[in-house]
Order: sequence, then C-alpha cells, then structure tokens
Amino acid sequence: MNMTDLVQAIRGGLIQQDRLLKTDIPSLPGNALVPRRAVTHSELGRDFSVTLDMVSTAGDIELKTLIAQPITLWIQQANKSYLPINGYIHTARRLGADGSLSSYQLTFASWMHFLKFRSDMRYWQDMPVDAIIADVFNAHPQARGRFQFVLSKPLPSRSYCRQSETDWNFVHRLMEDEGLFGFWRHDEDGSAHTLVVTDDLYAVDDMSPKSVGFYRAGTGSETDAFTQWAGSRTLQSALHTTRTFDYKAPSAPLNPKGTTLPTKADQGNLPEQAEVYEYTGAYTYLDQDRGEHLSKIRLEEWESRAKRFFGVGGVRGIDAGRRFVLTDHPEHDRDPDREREFAAIKVSRYIENNLPLSAQEANFPHSLQSELAQAKAGRSGEAAFKVAHEDGSAGFYLVEVEAQRATVPYRSPFEHEKPVMQLETAIVVGPSGEEVYTDELNRIKVMFIWDRQNPGNERASCWVRVAQSDTGGGYGSVHVPRVGEEVLVGYLGGDCDRPIVLHRIYNGAVKPQWHSNGILSGYRSKEYSGAGFNEMVLDDATGQNRVRLFSSSANSLLHLGYLIDQNGNTRGAYLGTGFDLRTDAYGAVRAGQGLYVTTHPKQANSQPLDVKEAQQQLVNAESLVDTLSEVSEQHHAEPLKPGYDALKKFVDATQDSVAGSASGGRTAGGGTGSANAFKEPVMLLGSPAGIALSTQQNVHVAADQHLNLVSGRSTHIASGKSLIASVADKLSLFVQNAGMKLFAGKGKVEIQAQSDNVEMTAQKTVKVLSSTATVEIAADKGIMLTSGGAYIRIQGGNIEIHAPGKVDVKGAQHLFNGPANMSYPLPPLPTGELLGKHSLRFAAFGADHVANDIGWVGKPFQIVDSANTVLHAGQIAADGRLPRAIVDQPDTLTLRIGSDTWQPHPVTTEQRVAGEEHEAETELSPDDDPFHIASEDRGGQFVDADHLATLITPTVLARILEGEA
Repeated sequence: MNMTDLVQAIRGGLIQQDRLLKTDIPSLPGNALVPRRAVTHSELGRDFSVTLDMVSTAGDIELKTLIAQPITLWIQQANKSYLPINGYIHTARRLGADGSLSSYQLTFASWMHFLKFRSDMRYWQDMPVDAIIADVFNAHPQARGRFQFVLSKPLPSRSYCRQSETDWNFVHRLMEDEGLFGFWRHDEDGSAHTLVVTDDLYAVDDMSPKSVGFYRAGTGSETDAFTQWAGSRTLQSALHTTRTFDYKAPSAPLNPKGTTLPTKADQGNLPEQAEVYEYTGAYTYLDQDRGEHLSKIRLEEWESRAKRFFGVGGVRGIDAGRRFVLTDHPEHDRDPDREREFAAIKVSRYIENNLPLSAQEANFPHSLQSELAQAKAGRSGEAAFKVAHEDGSAGFYLVEVEAQRATVPYRSPFEHEKPVMQLETAIVVGPSGEEVYTDELNRIKVMFIWDRQNPGNERASCWVRVAQSDTGGGYGSVHVPRVGEEVLVGYLGGDCDRPIVLHRIYNGAVKPQWHSNGILSGYRSKEYSGAGFNEMVLDDATGQNRVRLFSSSANSLLHLGYLIDQNGNTRGAYLGTGFDLRTDAYGAVRAGQGLYVTTHPKQANSQPLDVKEAQQQLVNAESLVDTLSEVSEQHHAEPLKPGYDALKKFVDATQDSVAGSASGGRTAGGGTGSANAFKEPVMLLGSPAGIALSTQQNVHVAADQHLNLVSGRSTHIASGKSLIASVADKLSLFVQNAGMKLFAGKGKVEIQAQSDNVEMTAQKTVKVLSSTATVEIAADKGIMLTSGGAYIRIQGGNIEIHAPGKVDVKGAQHLFNGPANMSYPLPPLPTGELLGKHSLRFAAFGADHVANDIGWVGKPFQIVDSANTVLHAGQIAADGRLPRAIVDQPDTLTLRIGSDTWQPHPVTTEQRVAGEEHEAETELSPDDDPFHIASEDRGGQFVDADHLATLITPTVLARILEGEA
C-alpha cells in the first residue's frame, strides 16, 4: 500500500479493520488516530496503564481535548475476536510528523487514576473499610456504579479512620491493611470498566478459554500460548510477631494484645532468626482474633511473594486478575489439577500493530519504538510472536506474565504508608448548650481547624484522650478541656488514626488570666454555666512571694506569704505578711487528735506540737492554784483541788512522744525519730503577748467538768449591765491578803440563805451601818444579842434583858406603858425540794379531754414505778387529768387503768410529743432522761407511748406544778 492509499485508508477509517489493535475515542470521531504500538502493564490490586503510539493524517489535534476522555483499546484475539481495555486518557503527546502522517502518544488508565489528583482531610467513624472506600470512590463521578465488593466475610468497623493524603494512597493502604485487592472487568462493548474488590483469589475471573498451552520456543507459527515458563523462589521472613496496647482494656494473660504466627511449613529451611517484630501502634486490634487475622495478612503476602512463576508467550486473552490452567508443560502436567491452576499477578504486553507502514518510519523521542525493539530483541525470528494481516502487514505481540498458584492466598504488597502526622490544633466541641462534654475517661470531642465537613458538635470526631499533667491509679490531676477551647493535638507514633490531646493553648479569643509581667502563675477553673471560679495563684514577685488559694463561692480565701490585694492580673496594695484565711460563709477547724494554735515563734523545721512555752505557762498556773488551794483550806474555805487536778491532767495530755514509721515501703532514709504529740484530743491556745475574745453579741464558755480561770496577777471582770451567777452546789470565795469588797452603787444588796443560816464572822468589828435611813433586824422566831454574858432576847412577844453586871438605862424620858406590838412582814423564801427531780404526767394522746372519748373517766388507776411501788392511785376525774409523778432518778413508770395490764415500752427523746395543754413540754433537750410507757387494753387497742407520755426537765418542773396548783 502506497502512502496515498494509506492516507486515504486512515481518513476513511478502513485502516483499523481486522488489525491487531484498534481504538475507539468518542471525543475524536472518525478514527482520526490509529494505534501503531501499545505497551500495557497491569497488576492485581493495582491500576493498569496503557501507552499507545498513534498515527494520524491530522497534525492539528488539540491535545487538551483528549485529557480525561474515555478511550477503548481493542486487542485482536487468536480467534479474531477483540478484547477491550477501557479507560481514561491522562497523558497526550504529539511526537512529530513524517510526511503526511503525524505521530501522537496517548497514555490511559482506569478511573482510579483520578484518585491521584484528589487529596482530602477528613475522617470516618464506626465504619468498615469497604464502606469508607465506597465513600471515596463515589466522590469521583467516573467511579460511581463502576465498582463492587466480593468479600468472603464482613469487615469489622473502624472506630476512627482518617484521610490526610490523596485518595489514591488512602484507598490503597486501606485495602492493603485488610488484605483486599482489586481486578478489572471491561464491558464487552468496551464502553466502561469496573473494579472488583475482593479478599479471595478464587473470586477473580477465569480466562476464556481457561486453558493455556505451553509450546517450546521455535514454533513455526503464531500461537496463543506460552513459549517460556519458569519458577522462582525468594527468601522471606519466617515469623511475624506483633504487640499493641489498648488503653481501655490493657494487656491480660487471657488477652495478651500480641501475636506470634509462623509462616506455613512448606517454605523450605528458613533461618530461625528471620522474625519480623512490630509494634503495630496503639489499640490496633481489640481482641486476639483480630490481631491474628492482621498478622496472617502479612504472612500471606510473604508466602505469595515467596514462590512465583514467570511466563513469556503470545497469549492474547490474559490479564492481571485472571485464572488459567497451564497445559502441555512437561513438569506441571505431573501435578494435580489444582496445582496447575494459576492466577496472573502482573501482565505486560508489547504490541506492534500490523499496519502497512514502512519499516523505516521516523523514531521520535518518547516513542515506544525503542521499548518494542528491546522486546523484539532475540525474538524477531520467532513466528510465535508475529501477527500477520491479509494485506501482508506483520505485527508483533508478546506478553510477559508473573503468576502464582491459585491455591496460595494473594495479598497486595504493603507499599502505601500512612502519612506521618505532625502537631495540629483543634477546637473542643460538644452538644449544643453544653460547656463541658466528656466521658468516664475524661476524653473529649474536637473539631480540627482543617475540618470542613462536620458541623462542630459532638459528632465532629471520635472520643480523644487528653494527656494530664499527672495520672495514676488512685492519684493524679484532672483538667478537662471545655467546649470552645483550643487544644494541641499530637499523634501516637505519628499515626493519623491515633490522636491525643497534649495541651490546651491560649489564643486571641481565650486569653490567659495572668500575663505580661511573667511573675504570676497558677491554675484557674471556671464555674459550669456561670461566672464563678476557683484559682491558685503563685506570685514570684521579687521579695513578695505569696500563694493565693481562692474560691468565688462565699469569697473563700487562703492567702500565704506577702499578702497583697489582687484583682485579676493587677497586683494591688500591700495587705500584710503571713497568712489570711477567710470566707463569707461558714468555717471549721478540726483535728481529731489535738489542736495547737499559737503565736509563739518557732523555726520552720520545729515540731508542730512543740508546746514548751504554753505548757510552762500552764505549769505555773498549776503551782498558783495548788498554793492558793492550800491556803483556802487552811482558812476553812473550799480548796481548789478539783480544778488543780483537771489542770494537771490537761498539761499532762499535751506531752506524748511518738515515733515515726520506718517499716516497709520506701522512705529514702527520712521520717525517723520522734516528735511530741497529744495524749488526748485537746485544744491548746498559747500566746506570749495576749489572747482576746471579742464579739458584738454573746460569748459562751461551757465545760462538762471544771472551768479554771487562773491569772498570775489580777482577774478583772467588768459588765456593762449585770453580773449574774447561778451555782448548783456551793459558792466559796477566799481572799488571802487584801480583803473583800461588795458594793452596790445603786439599788439594794440582798443576801439570802433560803434553807439555812447566814453567818458573818470577823476577827475584829462587825459593822452594820445605814448612812441615811434605818437598820432593821427582824426574825420569825427570835433575836438574841449577847456579849460578856449579858444578853437581850426578843422571842415570843417577850423581851428579856439579862446581865451578870449592871444594866444602865438612860434617857430623857422613860415610858413603861401597857402591852403593844408591831407586825413585820417577812418575805417567803422559795423551796428547793424539786430541784434535781424527774417527773412524768400521762395524757391520753396528748390531751386530757380525750380520756372521756376512750372511756377512761371514772375508772380506777394506779401509777407505779419499776419496783411496783404505787406513786399515785384513785379514779380518773371527769376532766381526764392524771396527777404528775415525781421521782428522784430516771425510771420506767407504768399506768394501770381498771384491771388492764400495761407493759412498758421504751420511748426515745425523738418520740416525745408535746401535749396540747403543756407549753413547758417544748423545753426538752437531747440530754433529758426519758421515761418509758406503753399500754394495750384487753380489746386489742394499742396506745403508743408517744401519745400517752409527756416528758419534761427538772428545770421547768416547778413552773408546771405551780400552774397545776
């Protein structure tokens, strides 16, 4: 065919008829480009690539119109049918022109090639890998509907899976992790292609026909078979060992979080040291089965590479991801049928179309001519690779195949790595309206700055752990980042799927509380949904060191060191030095074994309970009390012995030596020796300069035993209104040296002995004077004045004047008239017979009138004590009132009505119910000794003691009896 005819054939489209290669390019109608050469590469689990040298009569084809456009290459089979390879053009090149013909080069691949040109930063949560891959594929219109998964079992969900790379790398590394691989199916009409993702080599398609023959080199005609076939074995590792760590379920004997798996036994004599040990990262797998499955994928990848077969021939229908049976091979024909079935892993084709072109055509740069020439080298004379056309044109077809037995599992090599992550920042997020969002591990949700898909709520990320400044079992710190704060995120091992929050950081929106001067440090929290806070400030100002612990609740403060006023970041005025403990609410100081409060100065390394100074003061007080007690007793006043004993006991309680614990554990040699302690949980206050108590209300001092007031000099008592003392037993005042005075500036002075004598004795004169009025002496029984044996007795209406000597009566007048008298009222004195007594009065249901309703009126009654002594007896009056029983000691009293038998029932102070008629019954205290009663009549009616008994204290007994009287 001459050049003119060739050009016409190309322009007419007839040139491609019945050729070894032909193409369809929908964007370039009229078959304007005719394939001259083709080199194809395909690999199981990878994309395919086809490069075409094309010729055309058009020299002005605009290359950009070809990019990303579909193309189909048809390869003629031995039976003259065509096998399509469909894809998308990604590279177009004009090679040059030779006369009327221009040369072009097109390279195309599957739609997966587009994944190289799209990268993203996003993540998936709780989704299996196949769903994640499908999500990525569907982002490419060319891939939608053109992929499918054929899996032997469902894939587990991944709690968190991040992409921070191209779609290409992301998809491939996920498939490699899970042991997945893909192969391509091309529609019979050449219009499209489909990716089939599987985990089983038996899921790949069979060749058609499935049998592929083997013919020795030198065959005399074109053949659809292998002319060369050889095996290869390479050394691989023998053992795969892994470890991981799951922080939610740390390693345990039943779940060691590690795997150790050997390769299969028929790999030859592998060296024992050929172990691959990997720390696969944090929480790579949650259970042992999952870990062993992932290790098995690695082993199967080694085992797949260990034994491969390589074939060369003219097989037209073969492609990566096709299974075939090898026949007519002198060695393999002896193998079982299953051992003769192979899967093509890699396939490379070198094709020159059988076009009627001159062999002297120009060799342009980038052309496939040199690559084809290399493939032909040494084989130009082999008819097996020649493909003739009826017009006499000869083409060339050679295929190189790398295969493995179909019985050996296939896994793609681990060629695509995860991106190694650097530090990133993120914003803490949570549900709408929540200020803090966390879980039992104090994990948080974050939204990364780069995230453009999530709305910024609790679904923005997985739960992310937060590194704390100090953590441990039963100890550590807790600072949970709040919603809206910026945090610094790192990645365990640089793994993009293992984020961890490292720190919180300030920014323009969230500024530090203390700044600029660099001397304030500490911690400040924030009230949940409020403006309150807690803070600890460490102030390192030169010469003004201090610590401030503050809570906005009740303005509670502990201030230590150099005290100043602080308002936010501002250091204010000097307030003092030492410590300040204050609150607007309540306060309490408790020490279960003793408390010492002092202003005695000590060194910082002194013992906390070094009370020598205060103890010495108390010892001095002991001596004074002891001395005055002896003098008082000598002068017939009451001694101070009980007070002395109590004071001595207290002083003794402030001294007790305790040794430090040095048994067991680790102490670094410290903590030994002894220190002073208290024997009893006493409280001691000591000051070298004085102690004052001051209040605008009342001061209360109470002691169940003794109260000692001891002063080395004078004890002064001043009262703005009254000084009132009430003593249950006795009052004894003794003055040793300077006398005793009792003055009333206004009002009278009353001295009463309400049940005994008043005795006034003086070593010298006793004076009774009235400076402006009279002196009155009156007695109910009699008055006796005596001195030196003489006396005057006034008694029984008579006056007796007797003297052993003379009686001298002088006066201006002497009147001795008849009898006369004068009545002088004497004040009644209260009796103390009820003091210290206990009483009980029965009232039905707390009200006397109820007695009539329950049929008590007119019935005989008895009130008896625990010894069955009758205290009161009689008949119940119409008003239902029962008499009050008075006893010396707490006792159980029983009320008997009629012939009924009443059983005692304990009544606690909490059970007491105040009767309606006795307002004094409300004056009960928890220390009152209760009386106990209970009753049940023969009709079965139970009358609770709460409603029958009224309990009162001796203090109010007298007032109640006066009211009853």
